[in-house]
Amino acid sequence: MMAGLPGTGIGGMFYLVTALAMPLREAYRRAGGGSAVSGTWRLVAGQTAIAGGILGGVWATGWLLGVALRAAAPVVPLPPASHPGNVLRTVTFALSLGTLAAVLLGVELLRLWVHRPADRRAAIEPHEERQVVAVAGGGRVGRIVVLVLTATAVPTRAAVAQSGSPVAAHLARADSAFAEGDAAAAAREYAVVLAADPENSHATYRLAQLRRHDPTGALQLLRRYVALEPSDPWGYMAVAEVLARTRRYEEALRWYDDALRLAPAERDAVVGRARILVRARRTGAAIAAYERWLAAHPMDAEAGRELAAARVAAAPAVTPLVSGSRDSDGNTTLRLGGAAELAASGPTRVGVAASRERVQDGVTATGLEELTLRAASRPRAALQLDAAAGATRLDGSDGHGVSVIPTAQVRARWRAPLAGPAVDLRAARSVLDASPLLVANRVTRTELGATVELPVAGSFKLRGIGRAAALSDSAAVNHRTTVAAVAAFAATPSVELSGQFHEVRYSHATTAGYFAPRLIQVVEAGSYFELETSRSILFAFDIGAGVQRVAEQGAALGPWRRALRLYSLIVVPLAPGRDLKLELDSEDSAVAEAATTARWRYISMGLSLRWAVP
Repeated sequence: MMAGLPGTGIGGMFYLVTALAMPLREAYRRAGGGSAVSGTWRLVAGQTAIAGGILGGVWATGWLLGVALRAAAPVVPLPPASHPGNVLRTVTFALSLGTLAAVLLGVELLRLWVHRPADRRAAIEPHEERQVVAVAGGGRVGRIVVLVLTATAVPTRAAVAQSGSPVAAHLARADSAFAEGDAAAAAREYAVVLAADPENSHATYRLAQLRRHDPTGALQLLRRYVALEPSDPWGYMAVAEVLARTRRYEEALRWYDDALRLAPAERDAVVGRARILVRARRTGAAIAAYERWLAAHPMDAEAGRELAAARVAAAPAVTPLVSGSRDSDGNTTLRLGGAAELAASGPTRVGVAASRERVQDGVTATGLEELTLRAASRPRAALQLDAAAGATRLDGSDGHGVSVIPTAQVRARWRAPLAGPAVDLRAARSVLDASPLLVANRVTRTELGATVELPVAGSFKLRGIGRAAALSDSAAVNHRTTVAAVAAFAATPSVELSGQFHEVRYSHATTAGYFAPRLIQVVEAGSYFELETSRSILFAFDIGAGVQRVAEQGAALGPWRRALRLYSLIVVPLAPGRDLKLELDSEDSAVAEAATTARWRYISMGLSLRWAVP
């Protein structure tokens, strides 16, 4: 060995000899009938070129040292020459060469004994950082690999790639494509590896990463990875994260519990489980988990911020609001009010809302007040329940004194995991308040509705909507039925395109202040999409454009004319626990219950500020 020259130690010499021998080994394998693998010679040529570059660098370093010493000899006297004998350098060279030969021979014998087709190291990134420990715990083969790594300082995957194995070549190309961001090429190569070696845990996990937009496929691969690497806690955590993305929070928490049994002090497991508790609205349990972790790790700033956010989410909150509307008949409304929410440590949240509304048409004005108790709960990850009960007080008018009308609303939403079927059931009783005439006639709506969504294939789904309402006023009761069919396509997780058909029927005409034709038909194209910026500002839009036609009571359907609608929501977080919300709703259609004619239009806006009180 030559002290001070990089690349000339035992590890470097081992790499140089093996790299320079690769062309001979590949030629021998081909001559012996070995199968040709695309890209193998490129790999051999690359490794040989690297070895040649290292040898050239060592030679250039020695040459430059010699030039420098000769140039410095007249200025700096060199020490007396050493003993002319070559015994010491000869013995050193022999010992170095013998050690290198022993290592090479040992590696070849171990390769023949183990004869494994591919690298089976754990694949999750946090686990790769602990790869020597993980392999050392894997039994006899793991100890052998650690021995070779320690003796030669050459990574296992590089050694496998140099062995010429077809699976190793595909794995090397897959890893290279993954590192370069070529997801399609990496997925193809990892699939080839798994076809040849189904027990390759590295390829299994990487392919699951590349299929993260397909939760079903990713979940299947990650569960396979856990079966292959049952002692790796990060495998259980990866399964839990996919389950949480599909709102299967209880299952996700059980997988995190399994990870904690293997690594009870691992931050990723402790903090990851707390995050799932927050998403499952089990805020009290999440706060307790964060507090236990921070008691032992007070310098964890990220966990501290997440604890503060969880406390804010569970804290009481007040929400002042203002809203107003105007329609094509000149009717306007202005509502001022607010809501208060109690602290919530579990999946249920309770609050109260109150408001005062002014309704006028330029000639007549009236008002009404609402008081409502609200409750929202998510007893299971797939089930959301909302309920409200209260009363609306209507100001007196000609022929009517002050009236108090009970109101209520119940809604249950269920969605199967992994983009499965969904059901939305609702029942509601409310007062129609879009015009002074509607308020004066005490028009109330009692409605039952259901929406069923079924996945068809891939991102396509069908949605059916049915509603039945009784519209009662001071003189009569009318009935309104609505049916709709929707074919929707999820272009991305946040963008949906749809084609829709709506049909509305009224049992008879009315003079209570709303438009009640015999039949309304609407055909439209719709789009819903969401956008969230880097500052967590949320934009959501629901847009529809199409045509409609109307049949008056006792008349035939009229001509088609335009039908437009728009709903938008903007949420701006001002500070933790403080969100400013702006809503805009507009419609040019006869479908709305407050419509007075076939060409009725309206627009409404609402602004609210939710302020948590820790």
